[in-house]
Amino acid sequence: MGRIRPVGAFLGSASAAVVLMGCGVQWSGTSTADKPEVRPFELADAANRPCPDELPTGDDPSGHGFGVQEVADDHPSLLSPNEAWVCQYDPFDAATTTSGGAVYEWRRSDQPTPVDSADLPHLRDALGGLHPADRSEGCNADLGPRWLVVYNHGGDLTGLVVDDYGCRDVRLTDNPHTTPPGADDQEGAVGGILDGGEAILDILGLSRQG
Repeated sequence: MGRIRPVGAFLGSASAAVVLMGCGVQWSGTSTADKPEVRPFELADAANRPCPDELPTGDDPSGHGFGVQEVADDHPSLLSPNEAWVCQYDPFDAATTTSGGAVYEWRRSDQPTPVDSADLPHLRDALGGLHPADRSEGCNADLGPRWLVVYNHGGDLTGLVVDDYGCRDVRLTDNPHTTPPGADDQEGAVGGILDGGEAILDILGLSRQG
């Protein structure tokens, strides 16, 4: 039966998978995605619940439940947050690969915490600083929780899933209840991984590296 593993107790195949995400090239001169259309009923359709019980996984080339690993091609173009919440997701040991490695699901460990209105301007600035990831120097081979920062703009939900481990990768979702973080074919919220997660964690006082 699966279980929640405590932070710092993740070893073996999962750590190896994180190391693989440390390969890449420096990005410059990339384009910016088109502005997204406002979908005003997403929060209402989710029964006013900003955070899902479990993060959708989608494309998962590592086979360990980390989701997409390729670097984003474009800079995102995001709506501005009117209000925001934070939810913590812990890796749940849900299955085993044929080689004996762990397959994780990411399950919410607490209730949504509202972001203080005084922090919203800083969050807006941090959103403007998101950019395609540079993985030329690699990442630490550790593992911990993920944070979903989800915000409301006129009823439209946008989510940022930030790894609190490794390179603090950011994966965007234009609807955290239905769209896997980092998926392609999103409006404004580009596919792939982005840099800027450490700044977001610092602004919200979330990083376990603190």
